[in-house]
Amino acid sequence: MTRSIVVCTTCKFPDGRKTDEAGRTAGELLAAELCAMAGDVSVETQACLWNCTKSCSVVFRDSDRFSYVTGGHEPSAEQAKAILEWFNLHGETDAGEVPFKLWPNRMRGHFIARIPPGSP
Repeated sequence: MTRSIVVCTTCKFPDGRKTDEAGRTAGELLAAELCAMAGDVSVETQACLWNCTKSCSVVFRDSDRFSYVTGGHEPSAEQAKAILEWFNLHGETDAGEVPFKLWPNRMRGHFIARIPPGSP
C-alpha cells in the first residue's frame, strides 16, 4: 500500500502574488508546513497540478483507497494541521471515505474530485 500527500509547488497566493518577499510560492510554504509536522506521513511535491484556479492544491494519494484532489488551501500551519488530521482519518478507513461529520472544519469546501483505487 502506498499513501502520500502531494502538494503543488507552483501555486500562487490567494491575492494573486506568485511569490512572497523571500521568493517562495504559496504551495512551497504549505509543503514546508506539512513537512514540519508530518511525522510518518509522506509529503511529496509536484510542480503544477493544473488546478490553478483553486490554489493551493493538494492531492491525497492512496493505492488501496479513494484518492482525492483538493484545492483552495491557505499556506498556513493551521491548514497544514487540518490536512494531516483529515489524511490520518482517511488512513483509518477501509475505502478512504471519511464521514463528513469527522472532517476538520478547515477541510470543508476544498474537495474537487474523488478518484477510485486501482491499477492502470
